[in-house]
Amino acid sequence: MVIAGLGGQGVILLTRILGEWAILEDHHVLATETHGMATRGGSVISHIKLGKHHFPLIAKGQAHVALALSASEKEQARAYLAPDGILMLNGEDTKEERVWALNAGELASRKLGSPLFANLIMLGVLGKKVLRTPKDRLTEALKKVTGERRILENIKALDLGYEEA
Repeated sequence: MVIAGLGGQGVILLTRILGEWAILEDHHVLATETHGMATRGGSVISHIKLGKHHFPLIAKGQAHVALALSASEKEQARAYLAPDGILMLNGEDTKEERVWALNAGELASRKLGSPLFANLIMLGVLGKKVLRTPKDRLTEALKKVTGERRILENIKALDLGYEEA
């Protein structure tokens, strides 16, 4: 799985939550992230592999799932996608085959008062549609990573993702 976004959108947070979820599920997990610019708004991409792998990076054209937290990172994420992979996009529906689009930023603003929760809404969709994991298990991973900081809003965002899926 590849997650692409801009600095400040929560790419690294999602990577940490998914890594914690994988450990809770007894999966072997490798994860790494790369930063384009070291400032808010720069391109950030993470690679997550489940199973017994030796190298954390995913070659272009090999990811089963690519998640683009920003429409501007859609093509970056798509480059890593395998031919039969799924691209999950935080943005307007493009009617493209194998693209699952949800305007999570708008949903987060409307329902939670801030677009900053879009990443967790996307995580909820990923959890239900791709990982097929119970919401409680992702919530447990979320709590381990974030602690009590904004936990009620974070859980509500995750719930919204499960509902939208």
